[in-house]
Amino acid sequence: MTEKQSPFPVPLTIVTGFLGAGKTTLLNYILHADHGLRIAVLVNDFGAINIDSALIVDVEGETVSLSNGCICCTIRDDLLMETVRLLKRSEPPEYIIVETSGVSDPMAVAMTFLMPDLQPYVTVDSILTVVDSEQLFTLDDDYMQVAMGQIDVADIVILNKVDRLAPEKLAEVKDKIAAMIPDVRLLETSYGRAPLEMVIGVGKYAPEKLVARATQDIHVHEAGEQADHDHEAHDHSLVFSTWSWTSDEPLVIHAVREMVDQLPATIFRCKGVLNLTDFPERRAVLQVVGRRAGLHLGAAWGDIHPTSQIVVIAAQGGLDTDDLRARFEACSVSRTEQDQAAQIVGVNGMGTA
Repeated sequence: MTEKQSPFPVPLTIVTGFLGAGKTTLLNYILHADHGLRIAVLVNDFGAINIDSALIVDVEGETVSLSNGCICCTIRDDLLMETVRLLKRSEPPEYIIVETSGVSDPMAVAMTFLMPDLQPYVTVDSILTVVDSEQLFTLDDDYMQVAMGQIDVADIVILNKVDRLAPEKLAEVKDKIAAMIPDVRLLETSYGRAPLEMVIGVGKYAPEKLVARATQDIHVHEAGEQADHDHEAHDHSLVFSTWSWTSDEPLVIHAVREMVDQLPATIFRCKGVLNLTDFPERRAVLQVVGRRAGLHLGAAWGDIHPTSQIVVIAAQGGLDTDDLRARFEACSVSRTEQDQAAQIVGVNGMGTA
C-alpha cells in the first residue's frame, strides 16, 4: 500500500499593494484560472471580489465554494483563526492566497504565519506587491512611504496597468523604483494578468510540469527564440522567456547556494530538482520566487537515475543563457574541485618578497 502524502505544509502567497493597485483584478484572474488546485483565498472585503455567479456552487457563512476548486473567505477579525479553520477542513486547501488591505504592512502579515505552532502547517511561499504604475509616483509623501514599504519587502513586484503608460514613462517609473530598491524584481502586467507560475507553485517542483503549465497560461519563448514583436507591442504582459538545464553530474550544495544568491534581477522564477553530492540518496528541491529562495531535501531517487533539472522564467529578453549555463555548471563537483585545486596551487606557488 502506498503511503498517503501529507497535505502539509500548505504553501501561501501574500498579495499586497496600495489602494487601487489592482489586487482585486489579480485575484479574479487567479480564481477564474485553470490551475487545477484547491486554493483558499482570504480577502479583507469579500464584497470587493467580483466572482461570476456561474463559479459559485455553495455558500456557507463567510465561505464561498467555487466550481474550479477554489474557496473564498472574508477576514474580519482574526487571520490566524480563519487560517486554522481552513486547514481543519476535510479537504484542506492545496494553496492559500492572502490579500492584505491597501495600507497594511505585508511583513506583519507574514509574521503571523511564522509562529512556531503554525509553521508545520503553512509556509510562506512569496510576497507579491501589486503597483499602479500610472499613479505610484503621484501619491502624497505618507502614502508613498506606505507603498514603497510594501514594495521593499516583496519577492516580486507586479507593475500593473503598464498599458496606460508610454514606453519612456514606463522606463522612468522602473528606473525610479530600482534606484530606491536595488535588485527589485519587476513583473509588468496589464489587468492583473500575472502568470500563475509567478503567483502559485502549480509546477509542484517538477520542471516538466512547469513548462507544460507555462505554455498553457502565458506566451513563453524559449531563450533565443524570436518573439512575435507585433504581439509584444499590444500585449507585453504575457510574453516571457524560459530556459531549462539538465545535468547528470552531481552538484555541490554550497556552490548552489552562492549561485542562487547571485541570480540576475531579471529572473522571476527558478525551480527544479537537484542531484547533490552532499545528499546522494535524495532529490534536493530548489524553489526561487523573486528574491526568496529555498532548498530542501525531497523524496529518495529510488530507481530513478539522479539528474538535475532546472527551469528558469524571466522577463522577455532577460536571460543570458551562456551566463546561466556557466553559473550552473560551475556548481558541479568536478568544477568546484578544479577551483579548489587551482586555489591551492596559487597559494603554494606564492613567493615571499
